[in-house]
Amino acid sequence: MSDLEAVLARLDLLESREACLGLMTSYMAATDAESGKGEKVAALFTEDGSWESIGPHGNPGWAATGHEALITKFDRNVERMPFSAHFVTNSAVQVDGDSATGQFMYFQACTYRGGEPLWIAGKYFNDFRRVDGRWLLSYMRVHNFFTTPFDQGWVKVPHMKTP
Repeated sequence: MSDLEAVLARLDLLESREACLGLMTSYMAATDAESGKGEKVAALFTEDGSWESIGPHGNPGWAATGHEALITKFDRNVERMPFSAHFVTNSAVQVDGDSATGQFMYFQACTYRGGEPLWIAGKYFNDFRRVDGRWLLSYMRVHNFFTTPFDQGWVKVPHMKTP
């Protein structure tokens, strides 16, 4: 590999990692949108992209694959959680050509069904894929650590159902 090829490979790696980080920022903004959540989220996924809730506090029935299913899944959150503010941190992205994996911690303050303030936290395990030069989510697994009423905390109520 020539020096130029090595520099270009390093540049692609850095730009790819940054694109995956930016994609997660866009995902947070889309999930916090006041309207049109479904379209905004689906646009960040590959055509065959999947979202899945995993772990002991997961909601397996909420899985969605493909743009139409993602739109339906996230549009239901407009009424369910009319206010949400997601924060993502502790990112780790590994790039391998046109695919990448990433892990991210998240924290969310939200209002459930218009009247109950909640804290939600967990970790994302993501697969990314570069399609036509653009990085997209191909498989997002959400491992929820807790969903708890604001005034009770995660020790007292480690997980409440939020259908």
